[in-house]
Amino acid sequence: MKTLKLILIFIILLLLPLLYVALDSNNHKKVISIAIGSKVDAYNEYAKEYAKEFKKEGVHLNLVETKGSVDAQEKLLKGEVDFAFVQGGTEKKDILALANIMIEPIWIFYKGRKITDLKSLKGKRIAICEKGSGILPVTLDLLDLVGINGFNSKLLHVPSQSAYNHLEKNEIDAMFYIASADAPFLKRLMTMPNVHLMNFSASESYKQFFVKRDKYFDIVTLHENAFDMKQHIPRKRYKLLAKHTLLATYNASDELVRLMLKIANRVHRKVGVFHKENDFPNASLLKVQQHKASKEYFREKIHYYESNFSFWIAQSLNKLHDYTLRFIFPLVALFAFFIEVMVPAFNLYGQRKINAWYDKVNEIDNKIATVNLKHAKERREKLKRILAEIRSTDDISANHMADFYTLQNQIVNILDALDKRIKTLHQGQKNF
Repeated sequence: MKTLKLILIFIILLLLPLLYVALDSNNHKKVISIAIGSKVDAYNEYAKEYAKEFKKEGVHLNLVETKGSVDAQEKLLKGEVDFAFVQGGTEKKDILALANIMIEPIWIFYKGRKITDLKSLKGKRIAICEKGSGILPVTLDLLDLVGINGFNSKLLHVPSQSAYNHLEKNEIDAMFYIASADAPFLKRLMTMPNVHLMNFSASESYKQFFVKRDKYFDIVTLHENAFDMKQHIPRKRYKLLAKHTLLATYNASDELVRLMLKIANRVHRKVGVFHKENDFPNASLLKVQQHKASKEYFREKIHYYESNFSFWIAQSLNKLHDYTLRFIFPLVALFAFFIEVMVPAFNLYGQRKINAWYDKVNEIDNKIATVNLKHAKERREKLKRILAEIRSTDDISANHMADFYTLQNQIVNILDALDKRIKTLHQGQKNF
């Protein structure tokens, strides 16, 4: 029967972790959302790749179109989306960064040959993108640097697609666009007749000036034929200012953040026009607080369980592992301390208590056959008080019960002996 109980306990201890993993691994959000900007941006294409990868992990990813980075962050902070693509330089302080995922150059396209640099846009018709877009604050910073504003030039707040149409119809002179080199919309601009890409020949000067304003720009080089070798697009080398784009969240769970980063790694680790393989994602020079799960991810991108199990089971096993280290092991250690130290100490306390009574009883029992009447009565009263004290005690452990009851029997026997001694002494006094 005892063996059967041990087997049953073992089975329960084995099944409990399995049951926890089975329940916990399925206890996650099945539908999440990401703010992507407009459908002509590279974000849309990347998000579609994300969605395919999320589907493999049992999660449906909704793509939420926005006006741009600023609008995306507002939706993020309102809880309307779980994640968002955020352009560097537009970050709101309350968002949490996951990682930089790509470089997005600032592309300035203009019509005709008279425009050569940023200063020559003064007095022109310029599409600076709609309000809520991440392009807008960056564009305004650049234009302000060279003294261009709404008083000396015509600034149009229109989406990128509308700006493209206006440029094609000669209704504007230039347009700003921020996107990675993978944006499908970009190639259309690069091949538009009589439209040219502005070269930031003084890019180092721009960068240094913005550093003084605590604003950071990268400098990237677009090499000849980088877009199309056959059509020679572009035909020359360009220097461009660029921003990092990051993934951000506000209240996504640690597990979802980790999954998003693993998927971002699959999508963005490939070599690109402006970066080497495995340059992205990274967590360098983040301007806002980094999510704690992101910090853990970059410390250990793949832990043991993820190497051997599916993502959600791996997370459950990892949590179980953490719980074991944080709670179960300390409890076992505490229990072992109790068994090895506290129980023996309690037993020692009980034994010492019984030994103290034994000492008192033995002292009373010493030479009772020769004591006089007065001392016999005193010893009897003292012994009765000890017996009453013993019988009122309830903190003796089971290990000492035999000694406990033996002591009481000994006291009763001594009391009988004292009663006989007192009776004998009384009779002796009467006879005398």
